[in-house]
Amino acid sequence: MSTKQGKLGLKYIRFSGGNMITKVYFSHLNPSDPWVHLNIELIKTAHQMWVSLLVKSEEFDADSLITELMRITGYSRREVNNGINAMAAMQNLPLLREIQERYYFLNIYYLSAIMLAVAKGSKEIWPELDRRIVDALTPAVADEAMMQSATLARHIKRWIYELDPTPPKPPDAKRDYVRAQMKDDVTYAQIRLSGANRQRFNDLLRHWSEKGTDLVNGLVDILKENSQVKINKYLYTPHEESEVGWMPDAGFCNIGDYLDCEMSIPKDLDKFKGRVEEGYRPSEGLIALVRARDGHCRFPGCCVPASKCQVDHIVPWKEGGKTVDWNLQLVCQRHHNMKTDARFSAEINGLAEVKWIGPLDVPMVTKPTGPLAPIMPRGRWGQILRDRMQARFERIRDQHRDT
Repeated sequence: MSTKQGKLGLKYIRFSGGNMITKVYFSHLNPSDPWVHLNIELIKTAHQMWVSLLVKSEEFDADSLITELMRITGYSRREVNNGINAMAAMQNLPLLREIQERYYFLNIYYLSAIMLAVAKGSKEIWPELDRRIVDALTPAVADEAMMQSATLARHIKRWIYELDPTPPKPPDAKRDYVRAQMKDDVTYAQIRLSGANRQRFNDLLRHWSEKGTDLVNGLVDILKENSQVKINKYLYTPHEESEVGWMPDAGFCNIGDYLDCEMSIPKDLDKFKGRVEEGYRPSEGLIALVRARDGHCRFPGCCVPASKCQVDHIVPWKEGGKTVDWNLQLVCQRHHNMKTDARFSAEINGLAEVKWIGPLDVPMVTKPTGPLAPIMPRGRWGQILRDRMQARFERIRDQHRDT
């Protein structure tokens, strides 16, 4: 067996003694797509422009530099700050810089989002964050859709919580406030909430919205003690002790923020894996499993949270599709309609990777991002194991199709 691959980033794996060649790349770097080369040149030009613009940046104070860059480029202050943040990422994250300057696959905005997320952690963990970022930005299958910058930023936030020896202090209670101004016979209120309190208030607003109650009447009912609101939420926790949990609407969270809540019906999701159910509608446990695996809408580029997504049979129920985790995915209403209208088709493999094909007949593969998403090792041996596991999963699926 002979291999050819780079240290980081894209990998090309060749098996001697046969004709099978496995190419691994992001969908926006598909080497056979003529638009890819134009896009890469545009990214490269913008990247090199910012490198040149900031060569003498130390000669100016920050305000003067930003003003001059706005004059030179015609960009807004926000766009200039994005360029400065992007170059800061190149200075502080050497592994990311290596793959960026080899492939030029990340635009300035994406690089800026990475730096802003990394900056929230102490510098001692930046090298480890750099390694994990590069791993997350290394495709594992051909035509994989690269995760959105917002999704990567959420991952970085979770890694910081896990790694940082001196994690940031929780928000100062003084920063959360309720300000009231009384004028004539009217009271004007302004509220700022953060963390778990923010999420709970959002849950309350959603509850009132679903009941058709507006915010004012809902608050008045609580003040008059006419209403006691009970909100049910799903909190996913690992079997082993952990301080980090996951919610379908809020993502990863600190379990300690919800210790005062009552846990009503615990469910072990492991027993729902691979279990074929008889009816069209999945059971509550199977829905919970798919939510925890997918994390959000599986359509390329969509980050609608799991709580707002529908559970879709990839092979339609009317066409013999099974109600089982390997034939289900999360999709938001909009992208569910696009699949139903046949504007896009979807296929899923044994690793829960969904391949979408649209009007241009170019595939895009999305990976699950929830806490139960299968994790495969990267690199040469990881790719070989992937092929073996996929072949085994396909045999299992074929057995179920025949029954």
